[in-house]
Amino acid sequence: MEVSSNKTFKVSADIDSVWAVLNDPEQVVVCVPGAQLTETLDEDHFKGKVTLKIGPVTAKFNGKVEFTQRDSTKHELRMEGTGTDTSGKGGASMKLSLSLKGIEESTEVTSIMSISITGRIAQFGSRMIEAVNNKLFDQFTQNFSTLMANQNGEADANTNLLEAEPVKAASLVGSVVVSELKKKFGKKVE
Repeated sequence: MEVSSNKTFKVSADIDSVWAVLNDPEQVVVCVPGAQLTETLDEDHFKGKVTLKIGPVTAKFNGKVEFTQRDSTKHELRMEGTGTDTSGKGGASMKLSLSLKGIEESTEVTSIMSISITGRIAQFGSRMIEAVNNKLFDQFTQNFSTLMANQNGEADANTNLLEAEPVKAASLVGSVVVSELKKKFGKKVE
């Protein structure tokens, strides 16, 4: 099963600072919920782990990530990753493209991502996986913005990165149902 997403978010930092952090896996990985960098093979290839909890199911993946393109003049990068569920019952692959656009003293980050999942997690269906992806992306953007604010000395002393939160199936099912009802009956469903 494959899901795709196109998302844009804004960071209160200049484009060169954002670019530098996005090109440093040791900094980016702390922003990704449930992720851990385990080995740097070279400047473009890395190994890591990701733990994802959806309701009662926990999936742990060991994988590899590769920068397939980095263009510092256009501020564009591409990454590909593959992982295997440690239980041996599935896998995942990911393709990610990021492009940056400087806007005054901030940076707009556009992300195009596709994820393909097999095994136990795929049984939840594409709508649930999309909802999980949206939640994880929101956690990543919040963490990344906090990291950039910390680096620029703009963060409150009590501002910390969010720990990976388990994704609760019940709340996601509710959001998927509401989303489907809105599609069928209009925007007034709450």
